[in-house]
Amino acid sequence: MTTDDQPTKPRRAAPTVRKSTVITDSITPAPIRGKKKMDPELKLEKPKISQNSKTVLLMLVAFIVGSLFTYGVTKNTTPTPVASTSTFTDVIAGKVALTENELIDAVKKLGVDVYWAGPVKGAKYTLAVPAEGQAYVRYLPNGDGLTDTKPNYVVIATYTTADAFTATQAAGNQSNGVTFINNQGAAVYYNKDVPTNVYVAYPNLKYQIEVFSPIAATALDIASKQGALKLVK
Repeated sequence: MTTDDQPTKPRRAAPTVRKSTVITDSITPAPIRGKKKMDPELKLEKPKISQNSKTVLLMLVAFIVGSLFTYGVTKNTTPTPVASTSTFTDVIAGKVALTENELIDAVKKLGVDVYWAGPVKGAKYTLAVPAEGQAYVRYLPNGDGLTDTKPNYVVIATYTTADAFTATQAAGNQSNGVTFINNQGAAVYYNKDVPTNVYVAYPNLKYQIEVFSPIAATALDIASKQGALKLVK
């Protein structure tokens, strides 16, 4: 797996799934799920929309919000280099470069489920939790790049989402959307216009995981490979 990690603003199109973590430079940070303008496409007529469609639309809005945030995560202007000398607030704001053990300890302290793609030799990580139900783990190869605000790093985002599997699978029905089931039975989705952002959801789990990499093939590989995504623990 590539250790490109920072969720700066990877240009994330508005897929049908929960748009969340990384966005390309052209999107302005807006990670916190909630107060984000709904895409023109999403403002469809209020006539009868099937429950399935409603779910997909809701996921799309969430995706956009999350993705925009991913960009914001990388825009830390006053990062703290050492976790031991930082406050927990700084740690969960993505301002501290963490070792593997420090990341695990921070997630335990949070008491929530956070996914990542496992440890990478020599790398450090940042953890950003901008809102309830959102968590972003950014990979810093060789521990470098804490203050880099460009979308040069791998970011794994975890979004608490009801019906995540159904919504992610249905997203492939949208324009330029691609959805398939990987070897672990998880639904994988990405938009051909933004292949650097891939979404994964497992059956019976209330989480949607977004994988961002500046290299599209890497993002898809992480999302597709069996056992690549796992809980931080």
